[in-house]
Amino acid sequence: MLGRTKRGTLGRRMLAAFVAVSLVPLLLAALLTYWRSSALLQQFVLESTEKTAQAYAADLDLFLELQRQRLRALPVHTAPDDTQLDALLMVDATGQIVARSSDPIDEWVITACRDLVANPDQAMTHAGRGFAHQVVVGVERAGGLLCGRVDFTLHQDMLSERASGALGGAAFIVDRSGTVVCHAFENDEPNRGRGDLLGGPASQAAAHGEGWSGAAQTRAGPVLAAFAPAASLPWGVWVEVPEAVAVAPLRAWWLQGLAGAGLLALTATIAAMWVVGRFVEPVHDVVDAAKRIASGQLGERVPVRGDDEIAELAQEFNRMGEALQSSYEELDARVQDRTRQLAAAREFSDLLLDTMRERITVVDAAHRVVRANRAAMEAHGPDLVGNPCADHGLVDRVLRSGQAHSEERRHTDDGYTEILRVDTYPLPAQDGPCGAVVEIARDVTAIRRMQAQLAHQEKMASLGTLAAGLAHEIGNPLASMSSELELLERMWDPQDARRSLPVLRDQVRRMTGLLRQLMDLGRPSSEQVAPFDAHTLVDEVVRLLQHDPRSRDVRLRAEMDAAVGTLFTSRDKLAQVLVNLGLNALDAVEGAGNVTLAVVPDPVGGGLQFRVSDDGPGLSPAAAERVFDPFYTTKAPGTGTGLGLFVSARIAQGIGGRLELAPQPPPGATFVLTLPPCACEGCIPALGALDG
Repeated sequence: MLGRTKRGTLGRRMLAAFVAVSLVPLLLAALLTYWRSSALLQQFVLESTEKTAQAYAADLDLFLELQRQRLRALPVHTAPDDTQLDALLMVDATGQIVARSSDPIDEWVITACRDLVANPDQAMTHAGRGFAHQVVVGVERAGGLLCGRVDFTLHQDMLSERASGALGGAAFIVDRSGTVVCHAFENDEPNRGRGDLLGGPASQAAAHGEGWSGAAQTRAGPVLAAFAPAASLPWGVWVEVPEAVAVAPLRAWWLQGLAGAGLLALTATIAAMWVVGRFVEPVHDVVDAAKRIASGQLGERVPVRGDDEIAELAQEFNRMGEALQSSYEELDARVQDRTRQLAAAREFSDLLLDTMRERITVVDAAHRVVRANRAAMEAHGPDLVGNPCADHGLVDRVLRSGQAHSEERRHTDDGYTEILRVDTYPLPAQDGPCGAVVEIARDVTAIRRMQAQLAHQEKMASLGTLAAGLAHEIGNPLASMSSELELLERMWDPQDARRSLPVLRDQVRRMTGLLRQLMDLGRPSSEQVAPFDAHTLVDEVVRLLQHDPRSRDVRLRAEMDAAVGTLFTSRDKLAQVLVNLGLNALDAVEGAGNVTLAVVPDPVGGGLQFRVSDDGPGLSPAAAERVFDPFYTTKAPGTGTGLGLFVSARIAQGIGGRLELAPQPPPGATFVLTLPPCACEGCIPALGALDG
């Protein structure tokens, strides 16, 4: 039953498609042809009517001119022997009758002739008063104006011929008001009585005296009409044809064509029904087989009928079914194999995650834990999966930004503090940059304790190095003093004692300077920070260096960038570092050379750089690595403590800058003191304590 219903539905749809594609366009084409032909026929009838009106109007002018020519040739006292021209009379310039025909002449004719004498430019005069079809015309003759009455009743035959023509219709001679002057002769022909007012477009066109054509509405119904004015008469010709008469031949032709089209459509419908029946049954078989295949019966086949394209379709469908069954079996085997591989991979990944000591959790966009390894569940409980995560802040940052974030957390439980290193990574989603977050927490408590222990050990080692250096540096002066005192104790001589005092005083000075530098290392800075001019500071530093005896044969130069102005840092600390660097440069050139103090903007950080350069022998790579170590010096024994650059570096760090040795090959060396941008823009760096 279902198959028959579907088959009937397909057949109806195919027939409907055939009707929509074939018969409907045919019907539309017939209607369009009829409409277009009707329009063309109406246009043809309208043009014919217009030409007829123009021809009749020209005939009126020709008829009137012909009567004038006859009037010129007729004797004055002889009346014409016809009904078109009669009542002859001649009047002079004063309007007096000079001659007349023997026939009696109406008074209105005499009056009209005298009007023509008074108005020589007027071609004729209209009779009026019941004689609308008669006019008076005049011609110049010897002795005056010869007038004659012209009757237009002869044109009734012309109008009758129009009424009996192929297109039929009616024609009228009308005056300027649209009143009928002349009509068809026979009473049974379409006509209007003489003196009837046509009205509508006819009266409007006659009043304007201009040609007109188009559709109009009359008492008899819609008509196609035209009006043509006469050139020498205040008249015109109105011709009209009923629309029903105009399109009658076309309607007959269209009915014949429609009958032929219907017969053709019936034949085509019968043929289409046969084609549909021939096509639907095999398609129905294919549909039934496709349904059985869709329900799981992959081995279904379609019966092959005949050797046409439908049969070829059935054969190809059977091949497709066989290929589908084979592909399904192969795909099923692949899916099972892939499922086993995925299960094994899932087990391996779970085992791998559970063996890791890091606490790994996966949090979705709703801040709910969707997966966790064994270490995470041991730390947070076995019911961790499915519950909200403990910390939303880091997860929210990753979800909003789609970027990885890291932080350290401290957790204290029963007096034990645990330090966790938490790294979070986004997992991409199909509809956004981040759909879930992987959180990996590492217990770094032992590492942080070990780092603190190593830092303490390093500090103790530094203190040991400092103590050893201090013992070495103080030991030399003490040894010298001990030797001098022992010598004085053995052999006391006032002269020798006087010579030993400068030595003892110099050794005491050395130890005092060493102790002062050591005290500066641990003394917190108490100097106030205030703005000052960089040019003034550099000039003072150069002046102090020039007063040193070591600068006698040394050329000191100061190079200042024009953009450098006011600085905001510790003026005394900065001057101390620059003077220390300048003295080291004077020692490096050994009494002859060049020392340059340059102030330039920092090309990298945007701050300021003080560059102290010399053209001395420079530093070896080994010395360059240890130049900032405490108690390391390249000077001769007894001339340096090795704390100058070490202390200068600590001072530079205290004012927010850094002191470095510029990488350059010998000869010469350049030390660079870099200050941050805030030292040039008004930000005052904090001067923290210089811890040892």
